[in-house]
Amino acid sequence: MNRILSQDEIDALVNPGTNSQVARDDEPRTMANASDGVISYNFRRPDRVSKEQLRSLHFLHDRFARNLSTSLSAFLRAMTNVSMLSVEQFTYSEFLMSLPDPTAFYSVAMPPLDGLGALEINPTVAFAMVDRMLGGTGDSPAPNRALTEIEQNVMDSVVKLILEHLTETWRAITDVRFRIQGRETRPTMLQVTGPNEGIILLAFDIAVGEGRGMLSISIPAAAIETMEEKVAEGWNRTRRQPSASEAARLQVNLGRVPLPVKTLLETRMSAREVLALQTGDVVVLPQAASSPVEIQIGGVRRFNGRLACDDYGKSAVTIEQAIGEVAAVGV
Repeated sequence: MNRILSQDEIDALVNPGTNSQVARDDEPRTMANASDGVISYNFRRPDRVSKEQLRSLHFLHDRFARNLSTSLSAFLRAMTNVSMLSVEQFTYSEFLMSLPDPTAFYSVAMPPLDGLGALEINPTVAFAMVDRMLGGTGDSPAPNRALTEIEQNVMDSVVKLILEHLTETWRAITDVRFRIQGRETRPTMLQVTGPNEGIILLAFDIAVGEGRGMLSISIPAAAIETMEEKVAEGWNRTRRQPSASEAARLQVNLGRVPLPVKTLLETRMSAREVLALQTGDVVVLPQAASSPVEIQIGGVRRFNGRLACDDYGKSAVTIEQAIGEVAAVGV
């Protein structure tokens, strides 16, 4: 039923801060100041992925970067270095605005996940790769133009190699297969997703010879949300434990490595007393025979021990407790 608002209700709507009786305490608040413990929320750039998941993605793709460096070096026959820079949340429009135009831009399908991803290789690096694959040195400055159709066909083989490594890396999370869906030299001409859709941007620094630039990979935030705990646990699943045969081989091989073991018995003597020492002299130590002594292995303090003496008068050290963790060796 329609009714006319009273003057008090109109004043409350115009100046909501002057009348606290309009909103009840048990109703959800939509606006509040910082003193109420409420922070502002940006609906144009929502944080849809947790920080824990972002850290897992960073660790996961750091391994991807190391493996890709090796493969690209062999594929291009040139020293190539790929390093992980950041994992951040953006909207797709913000991602597009950060890209150069023209550039090497690809839309990436991710079956069985819904949506499309995107991959961009900076023109400086793209032209260096093309030059290497066509017999050049890769050190020539990048021309100020878009890639030709032939050059894009050459770049396709590099992108396929990148996506193969990305597929292998993501097997720790889910069985997703990355493949090229489309390509363009102008990013705005290739439809990937809506401008306000959230994405996870993986940024890498890539250097080929003298050329250096960015490799950017965007993944829909909705795809990350559907996997929930799998993303957070993905990094732990990539840390493979050695098998029984590998552990035995490590034990045999590491058992052959000699390590200096030292027992530290500290004393203070003047330089005159040290110079006067002769064979058979007895040096008094400022500690009881039952007090613990420090044992170093390879120059690192590892154990505490105590002095002991056998039936033949030979001194020895008995290990009492460990004071440090021995570094684990992975395969």
